[in-house]
Amino acid sequence: MERVLLNQQLEIKNVASDKQYFVVDQGVGSIKLPVGLNADILFPVLPINPNITIDVEKDSILTISFLAKDIPAEYKITINVKGNSKIETFFADFSSKKLRFSFVGNLLESDSTLNWHLSSLAASNDNKTFDISVNHIAPRTYARMDNYGVCKDNGKLVFSGLSAIYNGSRSSKTHQNSKIMVFDSLSNGIAKPILKIDENDIEASHAAVVGKINDEHLFYLTSRGLTESEAKQLITFGYLKPIMNGFIEEDIKGEISSLIERRM
Repeated sequence: MERVLLNQQLEIKNVASDKQYFVVDQGVGSIKLPVGLNADILFPVLPINPNITIDVEKDSILTISFLAKDIPAEYKITINVKGNSKIETFFADFSSKKLRFSFVGNLLESDSTLNWHLSSLAASNDNKTFDISVNHIAPRTYARMDNYGVCKDNGKLVFSGLSAIYNGSRSSKTHQNSKIMVFDSLSNGIAKPILKIDENDIEASHAAVVGKINDEHLFYLTSRGLTESEAKQLITFGYLKPIMNGFIEEDIKGEISSLIERRM
C-alpha cells in the first residue's frame, strides 16, 4: 500500500477502491473520513491537539493505530462511527509520566462495530489512568474492549471501562476484558469495568483480572538459565507485544519493542 502523509485538517474526498494507508502528522486536529473508506490509519506520534475527534462515515473498514511516546498529561480521543462500519483501534502506550487518557467511541447507527485494544506499561513512579467508554446508540451495534497493562517499580495503572447500551439499541453486544500484571508490592493496578444497560434484548459481559506475576512461569524460565530480570522482561514482552498486530510497518513494531525494553 502507498504511504500517504496527512498533514492538515483532513477531509478525504476521493476514495480509491483498493485498501489505502494514511500516516497522520502531529499537526492534524480533527479528521472527517468519507463513505466506504477501506484503510489503515497510523498515528506514529499523537497530535498536538489534546482533544481529537475522528468521524467515520458509513460502510467503512478501518484499522486506526496510535503510538503514545510523548503525550500531554491529559488527552482525549473520540471516534464517531456510522452504519455498517467496522473499526479496529489499537493504542500502544509506553510513555513515562503522569497521564489521564480518555477514549469515547460512539456507535451512532445500526450495524456498526468498534473494537478497542490497549497495552500500557506503568513504571518508575508513573501514575496512569485510562477512561475507556463505548456508547451503543443504535440497534445491532457491537463493541469489544481489551485493556492489558503491566505496572512495576512504584507504578500505578488504572483501567476504567464503561460500556453503555441505550434504550432502543436492541440486539446489540458489548464485551470488556481488562488484565493488569503487577510486579511488586510498591506498584498498584486497578480495573473498574462498568456496564450501563437500558435495553433488554442485548448481550453484555465483562472480565477484570489484577494480579502479580505468575511464580510458576518465573520459576520455569529461571530454571532454564534466564536471570530473574530476563525472565520478567520476556513475560512482559509476551503480555504487551500483541498490540503490534495493529501496526503494519516493521520499523514501528521495532520501535514498540525498544520502548518496552527501555522501560523494563
